[in-house]
Amino acid sequence: MSWYAIGAVDRALSRTREALLEPFDFWKWVKLAIITFLLGGVSSYGNTSNYNIGSGDLKNNFSFIEPGQMPDLPFDMHSIAFGYIYQVPHLATVAALIISLIILVLIFSYISSIMEFVFVESLVRNEVKFWAYSRKFLGKGFRLLLVRLVFGLVFLALFGLSLLPLIPVIREVPSDFSLPASLGGFLWIVGVIIVLIMLAVAINSLLSLAIPLAIYRNKGILSAFKLVLGNFRKSWREVIVYWFVRLLLDIGITILAIFLFVLVVLVLGIAFLIFDVALYFLFSSLLSDFLLWLLLIPFIVIELILVMGTLFFLGVPLSVFLKYHLLSFLEAWYENAEIPFFDAPALEPEVKVDEPEPSF
Repeated sequence: MSWYAIGAVDRALSRTREALLEPFDFWKWVKLAIITFLLGGVSSYGNTSNYNIGSGDLKNNFSFIEPGQMPDLPFDMHSIAFGYIYQVPHLATVAALIISLIILVLIFSYISSIMEFVFVESLVRNEVKFWAYSRKFLGKGFRLLLVRLVFGLVFLALFGLSLLPLIPVIREVPSDFSLPASLGGFLWIVGVIIVLIMLAVAINSLLSLAIPLAIYRNKGILSAFKLVLGNFRKSWREVIVYWFVRLLLDIGITILAIFLFVLVVLVLGIAFLIFDVALYFLFSSLLSDFLLWLLLIPFIVIELILVMGTLFFLGVPLSVFLKYHLLSFLEAWYENAEIPFFDAPALEPEVKVDEPEPSF
């Protein structure tokens, strides 16, 4: 068995150095930072509210009614009727907010899917053409989004099906707390979530390997995914080693990223704090508190933007290295990947040999 994942580490380091430092191009780093930022994805959540009208238990409110007696209702029917009517705009607002959030998530997910192809093409060609590549991969990005949505719905359905065995247990549990039944159900749910997460990570990894094949083999994303699955069946041990190496690399990259984050925040934070304090004392005797903070707030906003921009800028080599590792592994693992790397050796021109003229 060949250790493609381990050999790809050295190749990824070499390609990262050549792409980012030979020569150093500031605007290339900036464009790659924007791409990696857009690759980050978006998460959102929604809150639901319960509307409680009236007070007390209705059964207790009617317990004093005698047969044939018209009850003296302890609540205003007029206010209840109009209370439900007043809820309709609120429900419509909540529904509109939820729909808006879903649309935003889909839009940013679509952008992230396009950036998957843009990032690969930029690194393979060693040339970042943000808008040209984005227009080029609008269709492939949309199909990748659809595939991911289908996989997400499948995993959601699997999670729902995994809860079906708990329904009889929940019905049999008495109203008082039962530790064994509750603990068993909790462990079952945790186990199902862990299995689904591992399966989702594995499928997402294979899908990432399919993206370069979709580009350079001119395939649809599903066709490329089938090619990866077919090769996985033949050499699944190599992929297991690749996943293990990626886990180690991810841990190392995370530790390095945390170190860079703390270092940047400390250095720039202390420098900006000294600047802001000096600015505060310089103008405190000349301006009122309101005008002083009106002067400081734009500086603080700019400083935060500079800190975040620096973090993304320094994170470029880490993201580039991980993607080059994936591409280098795919190049060695999949025989006919046909990835036209920028550092591929130039093909020697064919030498034509003059054939002797036939003698009659």
